[in-house]
Amino acid sequence: MSKPLLSIGIIFKNEIRCLERCLKSLRPLRDALPCEVVMADTGAEDGSRAVAERYADMVFGFPWINDFAAARNAVMDRCSGTWYMTIDCDEWVDSNVEGYVKFLTTDKDFDFASVIIRNYNTVELEKGGGYSDFLAVRLLRLSSGIRYEGTIHEHWPYRGDLRTMLIRGGIFHHDGYVYQDPAKKAEKQTRNMELLRKQLEQEPDSLIILTQCVESGDNLPEQEDCLRRAMAGVEEKRPQWELFGPVIYRCAVRYALAKNLPELEEWIEKAEAMFPDSIFVRVEIAYFAFGFYWNKDDYAKSIDWGERYLQGVSDYETGRFNRSDILASSLNKTDSHSKLSIATVLAYGYLHEKQPEKCLRLMETFHGRELDAKQAGDCVRNLCNLHSHYGLDAAPLLSRLWAELNEPVPTKEKADQRRAGFLQVGAGMFEEPFIRAEGTEEDVLRHAYTAFLPLGDDCDLGIAARMLETEDAAALEALLGKAEKLEKLPGHALAHALRQGVRFPLPNRPLTIEQMDMLAGGIAQDKDELYRLVRQAGEKKLPDSAQGLGWARGLCLAALKVCPWKEIDGETGMSLSKAFGNVEKAYLPVCYADMALTGDGLLLLPPLHRFGFYCAQAFDALDAGDAAGYVRLLREGLAVCEGVKDMVEFLINHTPELKTPSEELSALAEQIQAILSKFPPENPAVAALKQSEAYQKVAHLIEGMEPYIAGGQTQ
Repeated sequence: MSKPLLSIGIIFKNEIRCLERCLKSLRPLRDALPCEVVMADTGAEDGSRAVAERYADMVFGFPWINDFAAARNAVMDRCSGTWYMTIDCDEWVDSNVEGYVKFLTTDKDFDFASVIIRNYNTVELEKGGGYSDFLAVRLLRLSSGIRYEGTIHEHWPYRGDLRTMLIRGGIFHHDGYVYQDPAKKAEKQTRNMELLRKQLEQEPDSLIILTQCVESGDNLPEQEDCLRRAMAGVEEKRPQWELFGPVIYRCAVRYALAKNLPELEEWIEKAEAMFPDSIFVRVEIAYFAFGFYWNKDDYAKSIDWGERYLQGVSDYETGRFNRSDILASSLNKTDSHSKLSIATVLAYGYLHEKQPEKCLRLMETFHGRELDAKQAGDCVRNLCNLHSHYGLDAAPLLSRLWAELNEPVPTKEKADQRRAGFLQVGAGMFEEPFIRAEGTEEDVLRHAYTAFLPLGDDCDLGIAARMLETEDAAALEALLGKAEKLEKLPGHALAHALRQGVRFPLPNRPLTIEQMDMLAGGIAQDKDELYRLVRQAGEKKLPDSAQGLGWARGLCLAALKVCPWKEIDGETGMSLSKAFGNVEKAYLPVCYADMALTGDGLLLLPPLHRFGFYCAQAFDALDAGDAAGYVRLLREGLAVCEGVKDMVEFLINHTPELKTPSEELSALAEQIQAILSKFPPENPAVAALKQSEAYQKVAHLIEGMEPYIAGGQTQ
């Protein structure tokens, strides 16, 4: 092999998860240039050595001595190339190697070259996950004689005359933080901090070591002390204060925000004054400052910092910043998720400050495929606000975002989450209380739900919007048939269709009982409409189809669950109760076998149906003039479904036949009360009397409106 132009050095231990990916990523570079790969094994026990030997030109053992610089230098000492490049096992080189080839084959007056290290923090990695970037010097001209320093966070020593060339398109991707085992992470922190403490003892004023202690010492008691010492060093303008100052203040602002320190605002202002052009101030500190002032309801300052943050990210993406800034540390909050998190809130801030045009212009820069579920919901809310309060044409943007967020990028699961966030917030614009409230607001120009009209058949909310704008029953039935998921349809839209006389469930679209319950629950947001439908179901001839009975049952159960029995008027409450009894009387024999409706078989029914069985019989008894039987059956129903206690109390209080008992019943009640008064409550004679038919006839008169329940059984 001829003398290599580039030597690539790697140290490894147990890296079986990612080592082969790293080595494979070097193939385009090795094909383009004369290269050698030299690797030091510091104690691998998981098969990593065998993988290394398949790809490397040289693999040698190096006993681990708790000194990263020593291991790196051992690799360099065995390299023969003109240039040396170092890469870690959990990194991989971007497939675009043109920048490396151009740099290494052009005679330039540089001894170093740097690349962007992209640290991913989510499993989506290159498909759009969150990440942070920092600039790292990873290439060195071997003839310079420079070697690594630092037992931990090893580096080539920084010199004032350091000239580093940024390799265009040169990105090392890194996923070590994503897959780091918590136990190993804690172990690594312990190891790193032990080494850093020793270094700090030797160099107590070193800003680079103090910065490393702050960044490595998360959740450790000494972190704040190191942070304040580092800030004091910046104010004293110790060596390299201009390089590390912005990073130290970035750490200070982040720490103060997490710990709610009183110095937070002071540190934000000081960072801005000392390092106004630093990309750390323009991006990360701007990010934190935006949230800080937003939570203080200082919208003017928050908007100012939000705009500066977005400009800072734009400048970073286009290279309009001093690249030496990110030699000191990684730059966070430049990923699309962070950017959209700020932008979606900033858009709302513009609305709060009555700047709708700015809001719309900002939102036009969004891409639906990059949103998460919350951001998708925020976009819907902002666009509906623009549409309803300002009359701006937000429909094209809403349509574009809907189409984009449904794209399976980076995965179908993420698209489903975005879709759910969009639909959840959008459905709120269709709720009857919201629509009613819009009618009382002077600045509402049109209902928010009309923003969804252009979505048409592509979205269930578009269908729902068209339904609310339609009065014809046949047209409404056709629209209902187009909905992708009826159970997700806004309840107010379905209620409107039913009010116009639409047959439901649709003849050609049967529903499961779960779907019926969800639909009835949606209608329950408008109790008056739900009560009307329940009364209608009870008054009309009940459907003879299982689907029709199931729907009537769903409406009744929804009404029972939301009805405030202690507050509802007597007429409405009695009509709901009677409708429930009528529906249960027809529904139960259709859906349950005879043996389930007798004796112990009743215990196999769902609780409300157990009560429904007795409620239907109770109203039959009342219709036959048997008031005592009516009360007894309600009490038996309560014994098997304690959740209906308020309803039973309501019925006992509001049933007219119970308010004026006959002289015969009143006399019987007086006689039994006289007998009971002669015995203590625990006497067996009392229990026996309460089981008698005579007592059951007047129990409601003796015990009052509170049904007597003990242990869930009638006594």
